[in-house]
Amino acid sequence: MSPIFKLRTVVTTLVLLALGYVALWYTVGFRTQKEVTATLAQWLDSGMQVRHGDIRLSGFPYRIVIEIENLDVSTRARGLAVETDQITLISHVWTPDHWVVQSAGNDISLADGAIVLFEEFLQASYRMHDGDKLVVKIDSAGAADARIRRPTGLPPLTQWSLLLGKDFAEVVENAGLYEKRTLEFRFFADAGDSTLEFTGGVSGPGLRDWTVSELANWRDEGGLLAVDELSWSTGSLQLKADGDLTLDENYRPLGSANLSATDWQTAARLLSQFGLRISPNSSAETSLMLQSGLALIDGAEVAELGPVIR
Repeated sequence: MSPIFKLRTVVTTLVLLALGYVALWYTVGFRTQKEVTATLAQWLDSGMQVRHGDIRLSGFPYRIVIEIENLDVSTRARGLAVETDQITLISHVWTPDHWVVQSAGNDISLADGAIVLFEEFLQASYRMHDGDKLVVKIDSAGAADARIRRPTGLPPLTQWSLLLGKDFAEVVENAGLYEKRTLEFRFFADAGDSTLEFTGGVSGPGLRDWTVSELANWRDEGGLLAVDELSWSTGSLQLKADGDLTLDENYRPLGSANLSATDWQTAARLLSQFGLRISPNSSAETSLMLQSGLALIDGAEVAELGPVIR
């Protein structure tokens, strides 16, 4: 075989491979763009409020990039409301089960405005494991631009991250009335000289909105918020807690927790800012009860609890 023929063969093969890759990229890219558009339409058909601008495809040849302008999504009863200036979804042809999401200008409201947060820039990743195990990680990407608008009085966050998933850790089966966990989470936040770590899980049916009927169904079908560990560190104070939480018949928090602190005088002073009247003389380890609309520490009332929904 002559050298010229060999060269032509190599060149032809490379051209065919390049054309094949181009065809594959555009096939996957356009299909993904259509799937994103269809998903937003399905959310709208399911009763959610969805508004958005242009949906654009870019990123050739290395990435698949979907950009959505001015995406606003909320449930009807405002259990969740998210408004963004722009959201960008990034993946590759060879990693269809892994997406990186970048979002700018984010207004986020939870539980009908009980928690309201503005974050200039967010980064998230979406990954499927073993075909059906979903893990979502959301974080501030190191940017100190989070502003908590509600509840008021909280310090600004310098960084935070939230890990959500189903079966991303060992599933814990709860005894008694409660079902196995349907969602697990890990949360970390840093606010200057304070850090908060929160790990746990939720059992019971999923909440589709923040309404009386949805909350009642969650409660009556074995809904439980399990706090595996809550750790708050600020100055000389190390406060830790673990326990379980559900709702009573009047939609007030109901549950119990174990508490420990290194400095109850500091804890009493700081927690008073959130309406908790804790005695500075509490023992190193104590118990918290939430029942009948009251928060009790060692039997002493420290706060009144209202319903989580009006």
